[in-house]
Amino acid sequence: MNREEFEATSQRWLNGDLSKAEFAELQEALRGSPEWRREFIRLGNLDSGLRDLVMVEEVSPAVTPFPAPTSSRAGFFAMAAAFVFLAVASWMVWPRPASDSLADASPKTRGVAVITAEANAVWEPGESQLIRKGIPLEPGIFRLREGLVQIDFFGGASISLSGPAEIELVTRDKAVLNRGRLKADVPPAARGFEIQTGDVLLEDLGTTFGLSVDEDSTANLIVFDGEVVATGLDGKPLSLRDGESASLINGETLRQPASEVGSFPDIEDVFAGSGNRADLRYANWKEASLELRNDPRLIAYYDFENLTPVSRRLKNRAPSGSELDGGIVGARVAQGRWSEKTALDFRLEGDRVRFDIPGEFKGLTIFAWVRIDALDRNLNSLFVTDFFDEHEIHWQLSQKGALHFATSPEGPRDIDEHNRRYFSDLFWDQGKSGQWFHLATTVKMGVGGVTHYINGRPVGFSGGTQMQKPLEFVRIGEADLGNWSEPIWETAIRTLNGRIDEFALFNAPLSAEEIEAIYEIGKP
Repeated sequence: MNREEFEATSQRWLNGDLSKAEFAELQEALRGSPEWRREFIRLGNLDSGLRDLVMVEEVSPAVTPFPAPTSSRAGFFAMAAAFVFLAVASWMVWPRPASDSLADASPKTRGVAVITAEANAVWEPGESQLIRKGIPLEPGIFRLREGLVQIDFFGGASISLSGPAEIELVTRDKAVLNRGRLKADVPPAARGFEIQTGDVLLEDLGTTFGLSVDEDSTANLIVFDGEVVATGLDGKPLSLRDGESASLINGETLRQPASEVGSFPDIEDVFAGSGNRADLRYANWKEASLELRNDPRLIAYYDFENLTPVSRRLKNRAPSGSELDGGIVGARVAQGRWSEKTALDFRLEGDRVRFDIPGEFKGLTIFAWVRIDALDRNLNSLFVTDFFDEHEIHWQLSQKGALHFATSPEGPRDIDEHNRRYFSDLFWDQGKSGQWFHLATTVKMGVGGVTHYINGRPVGFSGGTQMQKPLEFVRIGEADLGNWSEPIWETAIRTLNGRIDEFALFNAPLSAEEIEAIYEIGKP
């Protein structure tokens, strides 16, 4: 981070616009430079004075323009600066939980939900609560005059609401729709989420459904996926499943053809209407990521989501579970492909993620989303096994800008004779520094079974050794992401200079169509 970036990032922090990943980068900069810590405090004091000046001039031009340090803004910044300094000194980024005595005196939120996205939303005037994206909403009635909003309940359910609409938030697991149209998405963890409309109570058993209520209180329900139980005035529950629809009139639930029901707002509609293409792509990738982690061919899968500066474990999301979690060493949390997504930044010689992945594999696919900042070494590590024992793999980037896969049935001895090396066509140069690339390699046993993919497309080879010889199987074992812990030669430094925010291993070669689909859903 240079001075211009530092000042811009500091200003975004002062404005309250900094993401968690950017905050982590700012903290890293402050740790490493006493000069920047002083500059940070200077910028904060200047900002505090200017804001107080504006406030004072609006009230009374005769008041002294720069107030005493007891002003709330100055006091706040002083505390914030002290916190930053202490965080730097103790390698802590987020504040520790308060003691019991302090926690008892702290204000407690009564929020039950939060708006996570909106598109052209206009709320009825006179609402008592502050209605804004990211602000917890307390129980109460909310009237959306027009537009679309996405509301996430603290119990785990999520609804997309289309105006005009009136909805009452009751608890973290219940709402009342008085009028309007919504689409609800209720994951398994939020089963039991309820929506009341008129005299009919809808209980969701982990599903997706649409609900509309007209001005005359006529309501229509359609279940897109899963099961919803509707209970009316007679107290008899009626179960509706995939594709089934019903009208809800005068406390009764009557089945009807699904064709009678119109369209419903979707989360994609909200993001598309907001004009934020990046938010929409991130939401689509997250959904695809949840599906991908259930692929039975997965050896291990790492989505790099929800990392914090104190994270020391990279969680494996595949069915193989926590035994294949990676240990984060040195690498710093940074922004990924999207502003909401976290990544790991590799730059120093100690930076890496350590893995131990047992087994022998007759097929293999490796893919990662990588931001390459520079290719400083002859070979730059993506995923490299310790040493280079028999049948182990190395997946790297060459200094010239090629993707490189290597394995050897004999290990490091007679390496030139036995080492199978496959260099892709050149795809990277310094002009592409800072860009995100989807890199993938598939390996099929036998001869000619290695294929490299750059951004979803297969590419040719720029060189290699023993490519005409067959592959029998491959192993991983102890290995590094972004480094080489146990090199064959002591001087072989292969630290990656860049970021990674997704990484996967499969025990089979994926098809070209599958690789392209993974790229398309994940491209920023």
